[in-house]
Amino acid sequence: MRTLFAFGGHMSITTFIYKLSGYFSAAFLAGIGVLILAQIVARLLGTQIPSADDFAAWSMAAAVFLALPQTFLSGGHIRVTLLFGSVPDRLRRLMDVFATVVAIATLSWSTWYGAEYAYESYVYHDVSQGIIAVPLWIPQISMVLGLLLMTVALTERLFSVLCGKDIMINPDEDLVGQE
Repeated sequence: MRTLFAFGGHMSITTFIYKLSGYFSAAFLAGIGVLILAQIVARLLGTQIPSADDFAAWSMAAAVFLALPQTFLSGGHIRVTLLFGSVPDRLRRLMDVFATVVAIATLSWSTWYGAEYAYESYVYHDVSQGIIAVPLWIPQISMVLGLLLMTVALTERLFSVLCGKDIMINPDEDLVGQE
């Protein structure tokens, strides 16, 4: 039976979901490239793709938010580690736990209100103002999903740090003074 969180050598269900989210993020980025190329060709032919700028913007937002958990766990987010390199390990761990708890609280709040915003868009039938009227809750879902997965990733990391095993890949790689 697979565990939800795995601190050992095998991939957990959450790690698989984070990787899948990263693949979706990459697909949205590729979609932007295809859309831009199609828009260039369409303009050369004297026409345009309706609401292309809306779809590109929504795809960029989806790419950013869906990439959050995978990027975080692979150590791709910028971490301010100036103090980490100059304090004892015990204090460093305490600071890391505190920062992670603050991040979880902030992301939980963002996820909650993002979901509420998307739900209101659904309830009130909000649509985009472009040529193609798209229900706004559809592109807003990627933001909520990305925030939710990032909150879960941070929570998973908090538990792993508290258990003495950091699940991030190379979490101390960029410490000042340890080049």
